[in-house]
Amino acid sequence: MKQIFTLLASAFFMLIVFNARAQDVQDEDIAAEKSKSYISLGAGQSRPFGAFKVTDYANPKSGFAKKGLVYSIDGAHYFFKRAALGYTVTYQDQGNLTYDDDVKISQGYTDSYKADGSTVTANKRYRSLNILLGPQYSVVWHAFTFDFRASAGAIKSFATPQIAVLISGVDAQTAEFIQQSSNKFAFAYGGSVGIRLNTGAGWGLFLKGNYVNSAGPKITYTDRTLVLGRTVTNQAITEGQAIFGLYKEF
Repeated sequence: MKQIFTLLASAFFMLIVFNARAQDVQDEDIAAEKSKSYISLGAGQSRPFGAFKVTDYANPKSGFAKKGLVYSIDGAHYFFKRAALGYTVTYQDQGNLTYDDDVKISQGYTDSYKADGSTVTANKRYRSLNILLGPQYSVVWHAFTFDFRASAGAIKSFATPQIAVLISGVDAQTAEFIQQSSNKFAFAYGGSVGIRLNTGAGWGLFLKGNYVNSAGPKITYTDRTLVLGRTVTNQAITEGQAIFGLYKEF
């Protein structure tokens, strides 16, 4: 009986070793393969950073932006074993100005113009499209792939908040002036780090973090005859995005 038990134990141990070696060979084969190109769809949250998030009237770069949803199309085409050209297109909404933001800007203009008062009315939201392209390097570990990318491209603004300001008690600025909503393009750059899990048959799940920075779209004013206080020439944009989704290799 003891000999049978010893034989079974030895066979079990040999099976474990065989499976471990087979797994190592499989991992080596996977590591030796050229990474496959892929495309993905995802969604997540986009958060403003830096001046884009700041709610400071005195800082002309402050954007009063809010966190919001982001949707993405992302992928890469591999030219070498682990090196690829990656691309990403994201649509994001960074919210609009709140009542408290309007009050803060109104008080700022009142002080700047030394006016009796001012009324600020804001509408429209931050809505934009990021179009970025850049080199990507991937590291494979078992069923996971880690992607590192630097990128550059453009931000296409569909809208920024439109801010109407009516100054009271200043003869040189009797008309309501408007900080117009912008739909301009602007250069952007950034980077990303992602992790992909291959679930089989060329399909998988991914989690990715994007960083995007831009001097932002040009901002213009109408009917402003006396320029005092807050004046925005470009709306600086800095975003951090966390995106989860599904990818397909090809």
